[in-house]
Amino acid sequence: MKKTILRAILCFSLVATVSSVALSCSSSDDDEAVSNPSTVDPNNFQGTITAGTTVTLDPTKTYNLTGRLLVENGATLIIPAGTRVTASEGATYLIVNRGGKIFINGTASNPVTFEGTQHKQGHWGGIVVLGNAPSNRSASGTSTSELGDLVYGGTNSNDNSGSIQYLIIKDSGFKYNPEKEFNGLSLFGVGKGTSISYVYVTDGADDGIECFGGSPNLDHLVITGVGDDSFDWTEGYNGTVSYLYAARKKQYQNAAEPGNRGIEADTQDTDPNTTNGNGASNPTITNATFLGNAAGSESQGLKIRAGSQGKFDNIVIANYSTGLDFETDRTYTWFTGGSYITNIRFVNVATQWKTKAPAPDLSSVFTISATATGAGSGTALPDWAKGWTGLTSFDTTDAMN
Repeated sequence: MKKTILRAILCFSLVATVSSVALSCSSSDDDEAVSNPSTVDPNNFQGTITAGTTVTLDPTKTYNLTGRLLVENGATLIIPAGTRVTASEGATYLIVNRGGKIFINGTASNPVTFEGTQHKQGHWGGIVVLGNAPSNRSASGTSTSELGDLVYGGTNSNDNSGSIQYLIIKDSGFKYNPEKEFNGLSLFGVGKGTSISYVYVTDGADDGIECFGGSPNLDHLVITGVGDDSFDWTEGYNGTVSYLYAARKKQYQNAAEPGNRGIEADTQDTDPNTTNGNGASNPTITNATFLGNAAGSESQGLKIRAGSQGKFDNIVIANYSTGLDFETDRTYTWFTGGSYITNIRFVNVATQWKTKAPAPDLSSVFTISATATGAGSGTALPDWAKGWTGLTSFDTTDAMN
């Protein structure tokens, strides 16, 4: 990440309900703090919400995110129901540091929306939250985020970064160099004290949602039309995900990035056998539907690799070339040692499972159920996902070749 892009910050003012407002701004890579308790210009929404400050946005206004907006340790950002944020093109993003809090208080009738000033994949960055829950990148449980270059992680699995509910993220995933790009929602060392429910990520580049370690519990997620994986984890992620509806979109099937896996599961990219932090990633995934198509080289419903473990129940996988794709000895050992994939239903999946040779036979590590409902309605968009997302229907024909 280029710090000159991410740290060139202008002061902003807040037209909102503000308590003890102090904003820092910088004209250099050193990020000098200058107190500025004036009001925010919604047309130039960026800067730093400093420690001891609580900022509440005004839902009657549209905020144009024009750079990095940082919520510091000890600061709080509150975004009421119905608030709309439009993001300028480039490395524009919202990031919450360890010890900072964000409350996105959308409702079913008035979700909070973040979207690009133009509707295209990768137009702007995304939302990044950092917490104090362990990463297995180091013995101390900490690491440095690829998004924002800030330290995240620690030893508090119960850490609380606030709450997110009824949030829509569109057009995210800006790529700022060939190796790094934003996701829709990136969770670095976020603890299970953080509440995340009813999140819709659509038409973004890279991943929809990614967990870097930590232990957040997420529920009622809709992810459609992202360029890479719908849901991704690494670094010892140990939370739960329940009610997940994830789908490729047919309109991107001939794109350079048509969408990859429903889930990409890692323990750590550099050391799948790490014992740092939480050790292996081992989340629990229940009530999930994954719709794919055959485009691209990574048409896999669930790619479980790099030492990742996991528990999966009531899963529907449709129209991917491969349903379950396993890699690495630690992963093989886990799934051959117990019943961790149950009630799975394959719909139009040519290869139900595969491994890299030589590997054990994993044909018996999962149980098939013809009546698995996945996210709630089999391959169809479940009722809980209708309305607040703007969607009234979605099914295999909207995702497949």
